[in-house]
Amino acid sequence: MTQLRRPLGNIAVIFCAGLLAACQTVAAATTPAVLVNANNMTMTAVRAVLANAVNRATIELGPDDPTRSPVISVLPPRPGALETRSTATPIVFDLVMSDGACFAVRRASGEQFELKNVACRPFRS
Repeated sequence: MTQLRRPLGNIAVIFCAGLLAACQTVAAATTPAVLVNANNMTMTAVRAVLANAVNRATIELGPDDPTRSPVISVLPPRPGALETRSTATPIVFDLVMSDGACFAVRRASGEQFELKNVACRPFRS
């Protein structure tokens, strides 16, 4: 009986250690970032990622300059022909760098969207 307990005890210890390790995810450090440039190719890539993030085919970005500000906002759709005004507000994303990659982080939810092939640099105020 003691011979059976020892292997089962070891398995239980290994199982518990695995559970603890799985629960301890280490988040990579993020740094506020800005785009290196806002040329047509870069902004097309940014718009595509953010349009996907807000589940819309096309989007209009707010007036912020993403080469100077680490914030990008997606403006709400314009009111339709039968609407006089809308209570919709912009969706705000923060630009960050993590492990050399550039991400747009939706401020309301914290959801991250990688901006592939988009060059960023750390933001310095």
